[in-house]
Amino acid sequence: MKRIFAAVGALPLRAKVLLTLAVATVVLISLATVLSFRYWEDEALRTAEQQALLAALHSRSTVESALRVGSEGTLRRHLLELVEEGPTEAARVYDGRGRVVFSSQPGEEGSARSAIWIPEGGSIPRDGVVHPDQPGGIIRVFMPLQAPGVNLLEVVSSVAPIQAAMRRGATLGVALAVGSILALAAVLGAMLEREVLTPLGRVEQALASEAGRAGRRGGNEVREIEASVEDLVARQRAASREAERREGLAQVGELAAEMAHEFKRPLASIRSALDMFDQEYRLDPNGRAVMTAVNQQLSLLGETMQDLFSLARPVEIQGEDVQLREILDDALVEFAGYPGVERVEVVRDYGQLPPVRGDVRRLRQVFANLMVNALEAMPHGGTLSITTGATPDGFNRVTVRDTGPGIRPEELERIFLPFYSTKPQGTGLGLPLVARVVSAHGGRTWGESDASGTAFHVELPPAGSARPEDTATAETAVEVG
Repeated sequence: MKRIFAAVGALPLRAKVLLTLAVATVVLISLATVLSFRYWEDEALRTAEQQALLAALHSRSTVESALRVGSEGTLRRHLLELVEEGPTEAARVYDGRGRVVFSSQPGEEGSARSAIWIPEGGSIPRDGVVHPDQPGGIIRVFMPLQAPGVNLLEVVSSVAPIQAAMRRGATLGVALAVGSILALAAVLGAMLEREVLTPLGRVEQALASEAGRAGRRGGNEVREIEASVEDLVARQRAASREAERREGLAQVGELAAEMAHEFKRPLASIRSALDMFDQEYRLDPNGRAVMTAVNQQLSLLGETMQDLFSLARPVEIQGEDVQLREILDDALVEFAGYPGVERVEVVRDYGQLPPVRGDVRRLRQVFANLMVNALEAMPHGGTLSITTGATPDGFNRVTVRDTGPGIRPEELERIFLPFYSTKPQGTGLGLPLVARVVSAHGGRTWGESDASGTAFHVELPPAGSARPEDTATAETAVEVG
């Protein structure tokens, strides 16, 4: 049975539909045939019983009248005529001892019929009793008589003529039912072919062409279409996110071009004024603290401007073979100067990895950015874990993980978009820059998060396996997990 189900499951959808229609048609025809013939057989028996009972009732008055006037010849002629008219096969009149007094069958008068059941005349109702003899295909009706010397009238009728007529009617009814079922199956099959199977076939071909598949993978087209639609929807969502990200980068380019002119000279003037002020005047501790805060804010503004310029310009890579552990250690040295780093425990787990071909300054900027993001996600302290290892496809993977509160899924899908930030004071430029730099190195990056923290994965190809200039579009390599 399992093999049968497996074989049916491997059939194409059109074959499954045809098989289902064929099985349903056979079942309906068989059911209609069985029920129809059974119904007409019961109806034939009831009709034969009614006819035999009516014949006996009609004959009783004639028999009683003939016996009262002593006309035995009239009685015998009546019994013979009753048989000749059909479907009555025999008619008999019995006395009180069960002997045949008059009969339509020659040679039976004066004999006792002990081989059949004969009721006593006084034990049956006035309307008579019907006794079907199914094995013989006959109906026996016994009617009590009230005449001198007789006690009982028996009328024997055959069921065969009525059954033959009923079978002809049943056969015609079954033929009509079969024709109707076949017509319904044909119409239903044509509708399924036109409205379901053909459109599904076109959808399957379109999806297969869209996905680049050369042929059908199996017999279950519906599941293949479902999988293809899900894949198409996922690709559409990714394309929408990519389009949104590209639009954001275009806005960054326009904004950076305007800000370069508006901010560059004012910032340089402010820095020069602060330097002159620091050289000309001796500041007390409070003034020194104010001056330090102003310089820090100017540095932050400068870094933001630098990020803007980096996003607006194509990423230029100065390639050389470098070890990731050395770049990570340099990024940690830079990270150690940020406020609040003393509340964070740094855990390093470096595996043995081949060198990568990349820009040291750019890669250090990537990992420093991820480390600072992790620090800002743990304002009350926590653990910063940096892990390296190899992926199944031979890439070098670096994972920067924090123990902060995590990022909501709907936010995680947008964190690589320009100007989108989950931090109150964030600019939304750091992670897009990370994604662009990693993509320019032929790598990929994505984030994952839950209640235990957030992890960002950076995967870079080993030296010699891919070059930055071989990546056609850097932005398409970004994946958001």
